[in-house]
Amino acid sequence: MRRIFILAGSLFWLVSPLAAEGPADESGQKLAGARAAFDSGDYARAVADYHWLLDQGWENAELYYNLGNAEFKQHHLGRAIAYYRWALKKSPFDDDIRYNLRHVRSFVRQPPDRSGPLARLGRDLFNRFSGPILAGVAWIVFLILAILTGSLIITRGRGDALRWFAGTAGVFFLFFAAWASVRLIIEKKVCWGVVVAVQAEARNGPGPEYQVGFTVPEGREVRILGREKEWTAIGLPREGYKGWVLAQEVWADR
Repeated sequence: MRRIFILAGSLFWLVSPLAAEGPADESGQKLAGARAAFDSGDYARAVADYHWLLDQGWENAELYYNLGNAEFKQHHLGRAIAYYRWALKKSPFDDDIRYNLRHVRSFVRQPPDRSGPLARLGRDLFNRFSGPILAGVAWIVFLILAILTGSLIITRGRGDALRWFAGTAGVFFLFFAAWASVRLIIEKKVCWGVVVAVQAEARNGPGPEYQVGFTVPEGREVRILGREKEWTAIGLPREGYKGWVLAQEVWADR
């Protein structure tokens, strides 16, 4: 589905568990109102209704996805990217979320990527799945390996095909276990965020008295390095820049 921005309002109505509660329920009314507001072009109202649902505990990929669509329609690139990132964490295999995120990113001013096509492909593949998902795959492969190993013990190693499958399963287990371990370590130590201000001024220290070192455009994804009161330390890995911006100008990943 590529007409996702047009169909976003009705999409949430079809897939959200809230829809089953019916329009008589207050949550159902808010959902219907958000859908109608989006379809009529009142995106600010749609955002407000979706946020009401979030406050009631209805936090899911569909809700973040539709918030991203509504914010994009209002040209809030940073907020749209943040919501899509949050949605993708909850539904990492959703191609529509991934497509929308890639589409909105194309509007954000980025420094040139000097890495080669193979390096970019490897980076994209490495980051495509989260650590918990890879750990789950490794666990499934381990169970298959255990079953095959048990079969080899029972048959006393007879059967070339069985030995081949067991060896292949062992290789896949080691591969996914290593991949999951690295991803989990990175995800634990590295926090990312998105600039939601039109242009954030990164200062040399956590306060307005410090000099502005550089500016960051809306929608730029940055590393969160630390926090001090109302200031957040960020880093731009490609340029090697580090600075402090106001905390409300950056939304950290959830």
